[in-house]
Amino acid sequence: MDEADQREQDIVRSMEKDRKTAEKYILNYADERKTYEDKKLEWLSANNVPAGDKVGGKTNLPGSPTENAAIKVAQYDIEHPEYLWLRAVEIALKTFGERKRIFITVRREAERKAQSYHGKKSWVIFTQRRYSEEIAKRYIFDDGEWVSDRTIKKWWALVLDRVVEIHLRLK
Repeated sequence: MDEADQREQDIVRSMEKDRKTAEKYILNYADERKTYEDKKLEWLSANNVPAGDKVGGKTNLPGSPTENAAIKVAQYDIEHPEYLWLRAVEIALKTFGERKRIFITVRREAERKAQSYHGKKSWVIFTQRRYSEEIAKRYIFDDGEWVSDRTIKKWWALVLDRVVEIHLRLK
């Protein structure tokens, strides 16, 4: 294998790794966000940076406590790659319409429920059923929309690709 082939394989592996990371952050967004914010608060308090309502200062001069705290928080975010993944998920969710957000919500639900199921494809079946139920609830003249396995997987790939693309642009 020559150097060019190795480089191509590295690119493909890197892309797959990004997709797996995007999946982790989409499916576990709330937990990942909470963990990130907890770690940030812990770091801020360990470094004597006032957080939230403790930030004061009555002047607009450089070096005010509020400005210093904002700079430290921004530095923390820049230094932690989790922040960019969380932002990418937030931005991606804003780009999708209601039906795709419903899909993502039931996909997350499927991931939580999948612990009791065996088999890699169980999330697809669960997501199909729950998506149909949610669409039927939300749209009066719609008795539910049954989406094929292929479409469910295609939608999920689209969601992952969007998050990865946004993440790469944020870098």
